[in-house]
Amino acid sequence: MSVNRKRRGTGRVTLTDVANLAGVGTMTVSRALRTPDQVSDKLRKKIDAAVSELGYLPNLAASALASASSRTVAMVVPSLAEAGCSTMFAGLQQVLQPAGYQIMLTELHHRLESEEALLETLLSWNLAAVILLSVEHGPGLRQWLSSARIPVMETGSIRSDPLDMNIGIDHAEGMFQLTSLLAGRGYQNIGLLCASQQQRLFQQHLHGWHKAMLRHHMSPHRVINAATPASFSAGARQLPEFILNWPELDALICVSDELACGVMYECQRRRIRIPEDLAVVGYGNSDVSQVCQPALTTVTIPYQQIGTHAAKALLARLEDRSWEAKPLAPTLCLRDSC
Repeated sequence: MSVNRKRRGTGRVTLTDVANLAGVGTMTVSRALRTPDQVSDKLRKKIDAAVSELGYLPNLAASALASASSRTVAMVVPSLAEAGCSTMFAGLQQVLQPAGYQIMLTELHHRLESEEALLETLLSWNLAAVILLSVEHGPGLRQWLSSARIPVMETGSIRSDPLDMNIGIDHAEGMFQLTSLLAGRGYQNIGLLCASQQQRLFQQHLHGWHKAMLRHHMSPHRVINAATPASFSAGARQLPEFILNWPELDALICVSDELACGVMYECQRRRIRIPEDLAVVGYGNSDVSQVCQPALTTVTIPYQQIGTHAAKALLARLEDRSWEAKPLAPTLCLRDSC
């Protein structure tokens, strides 16, 4: 029996094409691919040969729709450049892939208005679960995901009103520890440099900052919230504004290591000594914080652990086992910049 092989540009090879070439029914081919132990060795070899000759690839989306389930987990992030995104993704894969789940990674590009349309498209794949990394929620998102009746894991930072499951870091506590460190070392005129970030994360940083400053009876008014994303250039641009507004400044906290390193580069250009004239600290413990001069005091966020803990909890939920949200704490990383 001869079958015209599908060529590039003429369409996808189908299950029917494989069945025709093997001389069997489509149900037999489907059974051989899904549960090969239920098909005789002779028939299975015949079907495998047809699959190999035609270069057939199963349509996973159609399979998921037909079975009302899939082994696909969607991970939605504001941006692929989000702090800790790749490290957290690796932690998730470490647990979910050996269990037979694949992660579909997609980004919102920080456009909240596109969130519902994106989730509608993803949910049409009959996902096993959804993971949201530091994603702000539009008004309709809670209803969308509730109607889907699948596990939803929010990661990155803790939330007071999670949609479903939530494993992350208390960034207010991290900022409280960092600010308290400077106050405890005798710095009196401390500033806080923020940049464009998720509103919830900004509020957590600000809450920890205010708590620590008031705890040590110091004014929390020296704050600049730049409208641009956190970067080296943003840090360098904002230092002159701090010096102009508060020349008494003796320590500066930055909400990211990139901002802090930008501040340090501008200090070197202006011959401001660190930490003798100005202490500078960052947040995140990125690679650059370890190699800059002087090495940057910062806060370590255990992104890998967040990913693995979230994946284990999600897997337990998918397998109808009990799970618990284990608390993960940010830790201070003390170096020479303060």
